[in-house]
Formats: sequence, structure tokens, C-alpha cells
Amino acid sequence: MRNIFHQYNQNENRLTHALVSALAEDKGLCRDFVIWATGKKNPPSSIHLLEQQLVGEDELSEDEAEKRGLPDAWLHDDDSWSLLLESKVAASLTKDQLVRHYNTASRRGFDDITVLALCVKSQKLSLPDYVICRTWSECYSWLKRQSKKSTWAARVAHYFEAAEAAWAAEGYLTEGTLTVFTGIPFTNQYPYNYREAKLYLRQAMDELRQRKDIARKLSIAPDMRGRGAITGRSGTGVWDVIQLRQTHGAGNFTTYPHLTFGLNRDQVAAIVVVPNGLKTPLRKNLLNLGEDGFIDMMSEINKNFAPLLKIPDVAPVASLVQRRFISRRGPSVTDASLEFDLRTAFSSGSRSKVRVQPEWIKAAYQALSNRKSNMAFSVGMRFPYRDGSITNDVRVLDRVSEAWIACKPLIDCILGSSSKS
Repeated sequence: MRNIFHQYNQNENRLTHALVSALAEDKGLCRDFVIWATGKKNPPSSIHLLEQQLVGEDELSEDEAEKRGLPDAWLHDDDSWSLLLESKVAASLTKDQLVRHYNTASRRGFDDITVLALCVKSQKLSLPDYVICRTWSECYSWLKRQSKKSTWAARVAHYFEAAEAAWAAEGYLTEGTLTVFTGIPFTNQYPYNYREAKLYLRQAMDELRQRKDIARKLSIAPDMRGRGAITGRSGTGVWDVIQLRQTHGAGNFTTYPHLTFGLNRDQVAAIVVVPNGLKTPLRKNLLNLGEDGFIDMMSEINKNFAPLLKIPDVAPVASLVQRRFISRRGPSVTDASLEFDLRTAFSSGSRSKVRVQPEWIKAAYQALSNRKSNMAFSVGMRFPYRDGSITNDVRVLDRVSEAWIACKPLIDCILGSSSKS
């Protein structure tokens, strides 16, 4: 085994090295990996590990191993059982390479042989029965599950995240992913950081754009792009948008309401935004409600939020922000901001700790109806990180979807009957 601090030059080799190093250090993790990879419940009790090396031969340099086409890793019991790994990220998988690995093990006296191909994307090749294909993202999900009992699994999963973020930025990882969304790990003890937030945002948006509940209820356009570039290194969070189908052909999502998902320094935000650039006929649909009709609509949204309010510490939030921009690509300047818990507008019963103050929602409507500046309105839910019990779970995306769907009356009002299901 190569020393854990002795890294390879090629990205695919680095990824394999991280995984195999963890398996070598944690024998229980190694056993569980074999079970996960092969589906066989009784792996050998003693497993030896090699990287780009053949059984019975000395370790080669990375370049020489590449020339000879050796397996990226070889697990064996020094008797009859072998599991050979072939790692692919940017390169293509070929049947000939896998057959060659099998024949190499067979010539060395092994007869219980499995070849495992770890790739970025699912493979459509017709392969022999002894070949198993899995994706790196499936491996990542497995590592995340194992991380509850193995610190080595947690380290490798974290390396996957760091590698994906770096390789995507470099343009090396152009198709597929190494990771999938499993939750947002930020807590009071593990604070938000920009680079990881961008990764978790991308993971979450990939999942959210494919959700059938949002597509059915809100008629989203999963294939339409979100923001052109996710920035915010010096800001308080990162965010992206999902557009509605009605936006098609508009050229800019800021002329229609849209769904925004954000990872801020202390919370997840799932909101529906009514942008400053909203088309005039759509704005009229909203303002024609009048103050009482506007409040009635927001009351319906508040009632829709009720199931989510059973979750501790979450809050339904409405906000109105007046901004101006110093330059086209520069940061905005906030000239005025009104943000309030939506429950301040409506009686929530004797158990609610939120005191009713309906003047806030009236002020929001008056500002919208007398707009003379760049002004955006939004409503949605905030999910604080705290101890991670809400957000560090894949099911947080269920809550995000529920929050957006709860805001459907606002979208219906602006777009008319076209968004109703």
C-alpha cells in the first residue's frame, strides 16, 4: 500500500487512492465495501489490498503502471478470491480493459474473480457477468452512510466533495458527478463555508429540478438554466433559481416569479420571488387584488405553511427589499428592507409565540402598490442549521418543495389560471 500522504498525479488515481487508503486503515469498512460492491454477504476474513500492482510483483511507478494497464486496485485473499477495481472519471470505460484484468487474475491462480468498474455515469456496455458497474456517486452515498461509524469513510466522502468542487472549477469534470445530495452538514459547530456551499447547492438543485411534486403543482421548467454563475465568496450565502414554464422565451428569469433555493450562513431558504422586473401585466394581476385581497391570499399561504411549522425553529418569512446597483456586475446596495414572520399578520392561536402585528403586511402591500424604486417581494420558509437535525438530511428537500408549493396562491395570482393544476 502506498503511503496515504503519497498522492498520485492523475485525478482518477487520486480518487482511487483515497478510497483504498481508507479501506486499508479500516478493516471493517473494507469488509463492508466488498459486501456493497459485490452483493456477497460473506467476504474473506483476511483481505489484502494493492494499488496499480500485480499480486507477487513489486510496486511500479504511476507512469509505468499506466503503460501496462494494471488494475487501479486489487483486493484479494492470497488464495482464490479477487476483487479488481477499474476507476474512470474523464476517460471512457472499455470492455477489453475489464476482460484483461479478469484474465490477469485468472493467470495468477484466482478463480473467484469480480471486476468492479467505478465510473462517473451509468454504463450501457454489454459486459461479462463477472463485471459490476457502479458510479462514484453511489460510492459516495455508501461512504456517507458508513461515516456514522467510520471516521475513515467520513474523510473519503469529504475528499470526494473537495475533489468534485475543484475538478468542476477546473473544467475536468464535465459530465456526471462524484457526489449526490445527502443533506447540508453546516451546524453551529461546523460553520458555513463558501466552497462547500456551492457544491451542496449544485447537488440540491440537481435533485430539486427533477422533483415531480414541484413539476406537477407549479409547472417548473427543469431544463431551463438557473443563474449563469454562482458567486458570493465574500457574501452571506449562495443561491440558485428554478424557472417556471411560463418563463420560456422571456430571455431573463427576472421578468417572472421564480423559485429560489439559498444556503445562507445560518440557514436554508426556500422562497418564491416576485422580482422588480416583473412584467407589467403580471404585476397588475397582483396589485388588482387590492389590500384586502392581497392579505387574504397571504393568509392562504400562511395556512399552507402550517404542516411545516410543526418542525422546531422554522419560520415563514415575507420580505420586501429596495436595492440599487453601483455597477452591472457589482454587489447591490440595500436602501430599505422589510422582513417579517408571516404569522405576525394572522392569529395563530394561543400556542403561538408570535405576536400579531398586521401593520407589517399592510406596509408591504402599500410599498408594492406605490413602487418608485427597484423593489423585490418574496415569501417562503427559513430552515436554520442549528444542530443539523433539520437540514443535514436528504429529506430537507421534501421540506423545501413543500414550502414552494405552499406559495402556489401567489404564483397563481400573478400568472393567472395557467399555473393551476
